[in-house]
Parts: sequence; C-alpha cells; structure tokens
Amino acid sequence: MSVHSCRWPQLLLLGTLAAWAATTSGAEKTEFSSQYGGYRVSTDFTVDGKDQTVISLPVGVRSGDLLSIHPLRLNSDEYLILQKCETPDCTEATVVRAWNALGYMRPDLINSNKIPLKAGARYMLWMQRISTQGSGSFSLYERNSPPLVFTPAGSPAIFLASDLAGARKHGPTPIDRSSKAGGVFIAKFEGGSVVRMKLLRVAANKEAHAALH
Repeated sequence: MSVHSCRWPQLLLLGTLAAWAATTSGAEKTEFSSQYGGYRVSTDFTVDGKDQTVISLPVGVRSGDLLSIHPLRLNSDEYLILQKCETPDCTEATVVRAWNALGYMRPDLINSNKIPLKAGARYMLWMQRISTQGSGSFSLYERNSPPLVFTPAGSPAIFLASDLAGARKHGPTPIDRSSKAGGVFIAKFEGGSVVRMKLLRVAANKEAHAALH
C-alpha cells in the first residue's frame, strides 16, 4: 500500500503565533534548582497568553541542554508535537518529535527520552486533534512544515477515514491548566491528556559533587 502525506493549507493561527512570540521574547532569566544525578532542573515553561495552546521552553536554552517530555493518557485522536524554528521570522519549522496514543511516531529513531536542544532555536510544544473513524491513527509525519502545522503521513485508507478539514478548522488543542510540582512542569489539555516536562542542564563539577554527597 502506498504511503503519502497531506499538505494542509496554512493551519497557521496568526494570533497564537504572535502571542507565542511575545511570550518567548519577554521572558525573564531562567531559574534552576539542584537535583541528584548531575543535572540542574528548570520548570520555567510558559503557555501563550492569548489562545493558551502553545508551551514555550525556558528562556536561554543552551546547546547541550536536554528536554524531558512524558505525555500521559493521550487519546487516540491526539498528536503531541514538538517543533523548532531556527530563523527569526519563524516561517518554517521542523518537527523535532511527535507522539500519538501509542507513543513515539516515526520516522523518529528513539534511544532516549531526553531530547537534545540547540542554542538560538525557538521550540514550541502543542497538540493537534484529528478525528479518525475506527481505532486507527497516524503513525508517520512529515518533518518540515510551517509552525503550528502538523502534516501526517500514511496510507490512503487512513486519510479517507480522518477528518482533516475538521482538524484544520479547530487548530491546536487549548491547554486547560498548567502547574509546577516536584520539579516538573505539568500541563493538562482539554480532553484530559497530560504532559510532564522539565529542562535539564548539566551541573558544574562543584554542584554535581555536592548533589551526590
């Protein structure tokens, strides 16, 4: 069976992008707390102020920092997407990683639940809901797309069974609430799905030694 992708015409929500850009540019210095294991931990993630659909990373990400993301209870029609932009205007984005109800989506080759980050890039985590008849869901995606656009890939059958027009109309799933607890940032999306995340930075030798004693 052939595999193809569906290029969605501009799922961009300009208000959401504008609010997200303002949130990331206006953030204050990231705070870290010590943690056993040689890492300092930050939970200074932010949710865009207008549409409440995009989670941004703590400001001042460095190359070598790691992002730990743990989705919980994703529904069969939900896709959690981490994208990054590497240009100031953010007209094009790359999907760094994506999850469905079964776990990591392809073409990712996963060997760690920690995602290495790049200094100067802007990252955004968001969710797209795509209703599909039956119990199937997309397991593949296209890596390059505009920001806040998820381009799934798969067989003709799953495209016929999926309401892509409805997904385009509704856009990213709103975040119901967020909190920080136990060294983790927790966000709950409308529908009940949860994501737990934290930013990890290797501690200086002195800090790492102190944390282990």
